[in-house]
Amino acid sequence: MNPFALPAAELQALAGEHGTPLYVVSRRRIVENYRRLDAALPAAQLFYAVKANPQADILAALAEIGAGFDVASRGEVMAAVAACANPRDDLIFADTVKDPRQIAYAASIGLDDFTFDNASEITQIARHAPGSHVHLRLAVSNHGSVAHLSDKFGARPQEAVTLLLRARDAGLDPRGISFHVGSQCLAPERYVEALKLTRTVFDEAAAAGLMLSSVDIGGGFPVRYGQEDFDIPAMGRLIGNCFTDLFTEDVRLVAEPGRAVVGDAVCLVTKVISESVRDGRNWLYFDDGTYCSFLEVLLYRQRYPLRALTDGPATSYVLAGPTCDSIDVFSRDDRGEVCTVELPEMHLDDLLVAGSMGAYTFSESTRFNGFEPPPFVFID
Repeated sequence: MNPFALPAAELQALAGEHGTPLYVVSRRRIVENYRRLDAALPAAQLFYAVKANPQADILAALAEIGAGFDVASRGEVMAAVAACANPRDDLIFADTVKDPRQIAYAASIGLDDFTFDNASEITQIARHAPGSHVHLRLAVSNHGSVAHLSDKFGARPQEAVTLLLRARDAGLDPRGISFHVGSQCLAPERYVEALKLTRTVFDEAAAAGLMLSSVDIGGGFPVRYGQEDFDIPAMGRLIGNCFTDLFTEDVRLVAEPGRAVVGDAVCLVTKVISESVRDGRNWLYFDDGTYCSFLEVLLYRQRYPLRALTDGPATSYVLAGPTCDSIDVFSRDDRGEVCTVELPEMHLDDLLVAGSMGAYTFSESTRFNGFEPPPFVFID
């Protein structure tokens, strides 16, 4: 189940037993989300994006049901291996900007699938993981997504064949093409556009004597925070049909979902630790804030569903975290400006629950001012 919907008494009991702030997790929901994506993309092999949430028990639950893992650092490699992932069969080192020491470590334990998007990455991989399989990441349109990853990553299509041939000449094995349509993608047509572009690169590579055999469509599958309109099975059918139309059966399809697997499987319980009135507005201060679980409020104007475990009259509040920085405010409007939200009246020690907190909360949390990220408690 979605833990955000747990009865108030159960959430209060968990907070009383474990303290706050606290992540409340449904292992069953994680498994259901993964299997829903797997069913929606039956032709694809799924590699969970560890960056979305690297908590050990979450990785173990996914490894147990056969998930692979998209990793981006030695730390993520070690976390996946600790969850019993096989480095050679279950891991893709998908970051395109890699510390050579981390490439060498990954290769030393058997990982041999790396992603690149520029010539210097070819040099680094060839030096430290000679003979490895590689995917070239293309820059594709991210319009309609929350995070525009192609602003930083991906080779231009006109560079693709040159880079693939250069990788081959460096002793690497160019396996295929990867792309990412952007995090929290609400425009599924982006996948279709990217697949068509990938088909063009496949054809150009074949004309140059290089046969590719793998397509990695990355992640981007969304989670519902509010009123987002999407249909994961329909997205899967669109992608699957397009892939089948464009590629032969011997081409492998890979996807790297993260947010859609863990997003709505976690809620946060946080407590009012102080309150004030500033310039005529009511302020509530909590034991979690933007330097921990709510960083995406600052980065991407994210809005999480909120639920106060009180029954008072509706009141407008500014919501802030505990650190000594004035940007630590997680009630913000679409422009990122501090605003109020309406909640039942709250005071000291009252609890606020934030939903869909599974993705990019724990993994992005800082230790600013010495605050540690919340612990996890599993309800099933």
